[in-house]
Amino acid sequence: EVLIYFMPTASGPCRFGQYYVFMEDLVKRLELPDVALFSLTSENAYAGPGKHFQLRAWCALVISDVMEDIRSMILANATDTEYGIKIFNEEWNLILEEIERGDFSKLKKQLVRTSEYFSRIPMKLPPKEVPTICLIGEIFVRRDSISRQYLTGRLAKSGFATVCSPIAEWILYSDYLVKKDLVDYKVSIREKLELIIKQKYMASYEKRIKSILSRSGLVHAEPLDVEAIIDNAKSYISPNLTGEAVLTVGGTITEVASGACGAIAIGPFGCMPNRLSESILNTMMNREGKLATDPTNKRLRKILMNIEDLPFLAIESDGSPFPQLINAKLETFCLRAERLHKRMLDA
Repeated sequence: EVLIYFMPTASGPCRFGQYYVFMEDLVKRLELPDVALFSLTSENAYAGPGKHFQLRAWCALVISDVMEDIRSMILANATDTEYGIKIFNEEWNLILEEIERGDFSKLKKQLVRTSEYFSRIPMKLPPKEVPTICLIGEIFVRRDSISRQYLTGRLAKSGFATVCSPIAEWILYSDYLVKKDLVDYKVSIREKLELIIKQKYMASYEKRIKSILSRSGLVHAEPLDVEAIIDNAKSYISPNLTGEAVLTVGGTITEVASGACGAIAIGPFGCMPNRLSESILNTMMNREGKLATDPTNKRLRKILMNIEDLPFLAIESDGSPFPQLINAKLETFCLRAERLHKRMLDA
């Protein structure tokens, strides 16, 4: 017997219905016997499958997020890209095997070995000097290669490493919604206490995993702070309007000029949260909006001196090749991001 946990995100009931039908059809076409679909919900912070499964799934998500950024750095900065990706794929398969076994102590040892191997990959520049672009927006599109039209590889050819907003961000955001009573589900006192305990374990495992993989020198992965992201966005969009829009707005204004030299918000064609965040970011991605997030930061003021608008680009994708207009905007965006990156290095 097989039980498939199906976890919808913030894409709304329409897309959730499409995914569910797709999964049912997939099971029928493959003629899989004794398979049941169990739909999880963010209304109770995905508490359905139990603590053991949640912790394993959380570790897998955190590792996947960091490994995606490591892969991007290798694509953009490795002396021999083909060799670097070969090493990456080999280590990634070993990590997947340990995740499947579910023994965290052995998984931790594998992550240490992987980090050591990655640190030996020859690089063109010190990773801290490589310009990085923050890829943000709808959860599925920003992580699916076909949907984003292999944007990570295209940026890598121009010398940019892409830092993709983590999937783990949505899990923490779901916890935030429950904590702030912003869900329709009535959470009991016991469930809130369990949530607090779960969050402490999640924070501990996240810190340990990111600390180990950061030893590779290819990423500087720090624990996520969803509340800080929402605080930076709340002047432009209410936290009570739940969904991806507040994360896109807050994440973009938080990262650009602090860690990344530009941000690309990508989403499916006609996606309402993406359209909403695009309209907000097109007006507030400027010097004044960024300084409002950290008014006392002298280095930030120096970086943004004589800079009015920050590098930002919104892209809608339907899986087809980007039109000529988007390609032209992307080239202009990269030129602006490169100029900001030089200012960040000099500051």
